[in-house]
Amino acid sequence: MADRTVSLAAPATGVPVPPPRRRRVPAVLGLHAVQLITLRGLLPLAATVVALAGLSQHRLPARTGPRGRRRVYADAAVLLVALLGRLGQLSPREICAWLAKWPALGAAGGLPPGRVLHPAHLSRRVRPLGAYPVWLLHLALVWRAIQVGLVLGRDVVLDSTLLAAWTRRDPDAAWSFPSAKGRVCGYTVHPLLDRAARLPLFFLLSPANRNDLPFAYPLLRFARFVLALPIRIVRADGADWGAHLVRFIVTTPGARPIIPCNRKKPPLARVRHLVWHRLSYAARAIIERFFAAAKRYDGLDTQYAIGGDAVLLRVTLTFCAVLVVALAADTAGAPELRLSPTRVLAHYLPVQETL
Repeated sequence: MADRTVSLAAPATGVPVPPPRRRRVPAVLGLHAVQLITLRGLLPLAATVVALAGLSQHRLPARTGPRGRRRVYADAAVLLVALLGRLGQLSPREICAWLAKWPALGAAGGLPPGRVLHPAHLSRRVRPLGAYPVWLLHLALVWRAIQVGLVLGRDVVLDSTLLAAWTRRDPDAAWSFPSAKGRVCGYTVHPLLDRAARLPLFFLLSPANRNDLPFAYPLLRFARFVLALPIRIVRADGADWGAHLVRFIVTTPGARPIIPCNRKKPPLARVRHLVWHRLSYAARAIIERFFAAAKRYDGLDTQYAIGGDAVLLRVTLTFCAVLVVALAADTAGAPELRLSPTRVLAHYLPVQETL
């Protein structure tokens, strides 16, 4: 049988042609920082949060001596600049150089015309500002996500992740309990995650030697009674197994607990019929993927943060950046990109190359 061959003419050009892809080309929004500030109204929100923080905190007695030089930069502008730094994972020197090269960004962020923050001054202003205004900003962003329907709060997940301290001389850090991965000197973040949206609703911070179980109660109470979320399912791992927590989930928020039975603890025959595991428990693994993405793309770490207050400030700013990206993607009509800052933000990583 003769071989059937087809002769092909030499190509007219040497430009390579890639093969066709079966997957769709990923959508990219490419929102720059000015669009992000104006799209979500971050400057008025930051001003409201700072004013509310000043009213709710205890006032110190007025000083009778000279007050010194008048402040040029408002606290809301400093808070917004710190948030922009976390969105782009920029150091104070990099964010100040960015503001100097882009005057429109400084004007949109509330800075006076022709003035740019010095990196040392930015650090000195952010440190006394504290984590309380940033925590209020996080709550405001969560409330906006609930209002627009991005967060439903019907299926929530409880878990924790370890953050290694920047230095072992951190006075507030502690060594974690021994595990298969070893011991870590640092902190533990206890978030409450919405499983459908994969966004943090609330979180608590503790040293690494604390157990996860006591933090489940305030997290669920806050989500049910403060945020008024209709919690129906609560997923957790075996470290949270306990008769009191299972009864609390069933009676207080009126939800269904999905917690695997911990065989190391005493058998709980009275509440074992209330708990699902195996296939339903597999859905809890989504919070592990959230931790991995937050540490890789959103900068969930303790870099250059020493002390509990500094670590709390950095973690709160990181979760605020996650919510800002999600709200911006939802407002732009692409809610499927809410967890991808590389596709939502135009100046995510290339900023360092242009400075």
